[in-house]
Amino acid sequence: MALFEKKETDAAAKQNTSAQIEETEAADTVETTLHFPEQWDIPAKERYVYQFHHSRLPKLKANQLSISGYKFVEEDGNIEVEAFIRSTVDRPVQIEAVDLILFDETGQPAARKHDDWDELGELPPFSCIPWRFTFTKEDRLSDAAVNDKWQVLFELKQKAEETLDLDPAWEERLTPEKKAHFENLLTKLPKLRPKEVNITGVELTFLENQSLEVIVLIRNGTEQEVQISQLPLIVEDATGEIVCQGQFTLPPLKVKPKGAKPWAFVYPAELIGKPDADFSKWKILVKQNK
Repeated sequence: MALFEKKETDAAAKQNTSAQIEETEAADTVETTLHFPEQWDIPAKERYVYQFHHSRLPKLKANQLSISGYKFVEEDGNIEVEAFIRSTVDRPVQIEAVDLILFDETGQPAARKHDDWDELGELPPFSCIPWRFTFTKEDRLSDAAVNDKWQVLFELKQKAEETLDLDPAWEERLTPEKKAHFENLLTKLPKLRPKEVNITGVELTFLENQSLEVIVLIRNGTEQEVQISQLPLIVEDATGEIVCQGQFTLPPLKVKPKGAKPWAFVYPAELIGKPDADFSKWKILVKQNK
């Protein structure tokens, strides 16, 4: 009888210990209160929907900022996301701009963007605010459809190994938005191999005189400055056919070690051999001497 009573006491002690652990874990988490953006006019019925989704969110620990996406709509290549922005900080928090990344159902990055959130205003202490934002076609990292198993996160961006190397003339003409676009592009491009020098096409535009302007990034993955005085370049369209090619003479062009210099090359109309080119995809290549 005494032996039976000892076992019962041990079991009770284990239950009590388990309960204490659960209580401690619960004490480590913080509840958030749902707030709505002042500029949103939300009907009462829709507020109940937000409250329902809010009640199902996982609890957070103290001093966290979190984003929880719960709905998205994909249309014409753009993805509109609805998410909850949550703060368990004990004071108001102002988020002016963020880097966001959307993962698809396989856990692969599907879209990435830098977004201004000035309109969001302050996050009150221990709050949860619904918010909407859009990943545009230009933000997409792949053409694959994003299905119902997806996730959006704040991206803690590492500093790019490459730095933007702007020519003084480009420094004057580039808007802050365009400069940020080039810098953001550097974080998305594949890393260069050691000692690799690479040319990456950024955008192309037909000018009024029907010439073709191609903007590129000349990337220097070496440890030394690179000087380029001649560049034979070929532009291919989505079919892999050559649209135009030409030999360009440069000042010479200097690119710093681990630098990426934007530059523009213009092909006169008479050099364009395929006026009906399919530019849904394209690339620019250095012509190899045979």
